[in-house]
Amino acid sequence: MKLNFIFLIAFSLFLICFAVISSIDYYSIDLVKGKNNVTFNITDSFYVETLVKLNPEIEAVSFQEGDEIVGYVNFLEGIGENFVIFPNKTYEVIVKENVSLSLPYYN
Repeated sequence: MKLNFIFLIAFSLFLICFAVISSIDYYSIDLVKGKNNVTFNITDSFYVETLVKLNPEIEAVSFQEGDEIVGYVNFLEGIGENFVIFPNKTYEVIVKENVSLSLPYYN
């Protein structure tokens, strides 16, 4: 009886996750206020400055390269390295409010 209940819960969670994933718009990335780990499923690279200009809600974008953290802060026309956002690489994006990101080439 207890095993059936656990199986039912696990199966229900699987169905909910599948429904959410299948309903996601490929070019829309919804972020919540604060820190978000984001992987951009894109075909073309673009500069972080472009992403920040399209989405003024972004406070900072960073990624780790070896032992170093590379970042770009949205303050006074941008502070930090204007690095390239590459496909299928994970970045930390900090936003000041919930937002659906606009991506270059797709808006």
